Amino acid sequence: GERPVIRHIALFSDDTEKLAEFYGECFGMKRTGESKGDIWITDGWVDFALLSRKRATAPHGIHHWGFTLPSEIRNDIYQKLTAKGFPPSDPRAEDPTIDRPYVEDKGHDIDGNRFDLTTAKRDMDEEKRRTKERLAKLVPAK
Repeated sequence: GERPVIRHIALFSDDTEKLAEFYGECFGMKRTGESKGDIWITDGWVDFALLSRKRATAPHGIHHWGFTLPSEIRNDIYQKLTAKGFPPSDPRAEDPTIDRPYVEDKGHDIDGNRFDLTTAKRDMDEEKRRTKERLAKLVPAK
């Protein structure tokens, strides 16, 4: 049957540019986008977000991963998470300046590990346009 699949992993890096080059040269991964020092690469199946540690004191390693959900089971998954006391939330509700293409909502497991939830890969250019619109609404017109 239809089930969630992991299609996104986010790693912290001291030098996202060098890490992107490493994965490109060694594994043929392609760059799909960048924002504020973070870089996205893909093998065509799984997207990797290379997150800059320069903006935060963060550990090395995995920050979060993302599930892509078939749309027909999305509500069932959300109901299960909510019933267990872990309702998903939109990270943009907490910070409208977020410019992120591969996430609709975020959740946490029982150990506090973060995961993203999406039903489709978002288009980077479209996401940047939406972010500009959100930012324009936050800043009062003069």
